Amino acid sequence: MIPSLNLDPLIDQARRTHSSALCVLQGGHTLVDDTGGSRDPVETMSVTKAVLSLLVGRAVTLGHLPGADVPVAEFYPEWRQGRRAQVTLRHLMTHTSGLQNVPAAPQEISPSPDFVQLALCAEFQHAPGTAFSYNNKAVNLICGVLRRATGQHVDDFARAELFGPLGIHDFSWARGAAGTPHGMSGLRLHARDLARLGHLTLRGGADLISPDWIHASTRPATPLTVRMGLLWWTWHPQATYTVMDAHVQHLRDAQASPGQITALTALRGTHPRHAFHAQLREVGFDPTQVPAGTRWLHEDPGPRRGWCHDGWLGQSLVVDAEADLVAARLIAADQIGAARAGSDWPDFMDAVFALTR
Repeated sequence: MIPSLNLDPLIDQARRTHSSALCVLQGGHTLVDDTGGSRDPVETMSVTKAVLSLLVGRAVTLGHLPGADVPVAEFYPEWRQGRRAQVTLRHLMTHTSGLQNVPAAPQEISPSPDFVQLALCAEFQHAPGTAFSYNNKAVNLICGVLRRATGQHVDDFARAELFGPLGIHDFSWARGAAGTPHGMSGLRLHARDLARLGHLTLRGGADLISPDWIHASTRPATPLTVRMGLLWWTWHPQATYTVMDAHVQHLRDAQASPGQITALTALRGTHPRHAFHAQLREVGFDPTQVPAGTRWLHEDPGPRRGWCHDGWLGQSLVVDAEADLVAARLIAADQIGAARAGSDWPDFMDAVFALTR
């Protein structure tokens, strides 16, 4: 029997942050399904990446791909030399490919007529597998790999092999000018369907995706970070973060901006995760502007509670494995107040954790 939860604080938090839709499942049962009166699916932003992980897992399960360690050069023969020959699908899925990257997608990716070709032509900032750097450009290349492995674009593959079998029919997936769906974002779903995809991971793939893939993709998949699975973030709500003088010096050595250095200096000390993201905003420190490979803090993750992903505007999918609970929150870009919501996903995830704490 599912214990009764006090959902009011989570619902209040979602409404306070101008959410368009909220869905909470526990044990497969729907506890909340609030669409705010909207009938349209909402752009999931970077939460698209978590769904992309499921689609790669489906392709592996069907035998289209041998696994995460397949070289990208198996599908793009022009990469069979130099550093490119070393890049694997795992590197693309863990942001460790080393490909040159501009953190803000509108600066480089959005103007490109061909997202996949942009990634294929990128230079290297680091040797593959040696540094973590969140990389939308590399993730877009995964859609090219899936196209060559399955013979279908990722949205068509999703319709036939994942969404269709689950009864998910009302969705859309943005394509670039060259006709390839985005990997970094672009998927529009209802919150209830996004939550169902999260619940699929709690069910070990439910005969659609190998349990081995679900297990591997929702746990640390590289020694470079304790929080990165295969396009999923592992969820550690009791993590703490420590900034020391040495971290500030690392930032200086990397020639970060004076403003960033001043902001990080103000953050010296140990901070609980639930307060840290607000403190980053308060002092004006932007982690996306940290030079790749620069160690600017120490993370003590604490116990792993589940897995999750977030996206711009505050899009959130949280899978609480201990509580057998999934929460999905989406904010439409045209929602009144959406711009003010920003990336408040840490507050939403804290409210999810508080449900069963």
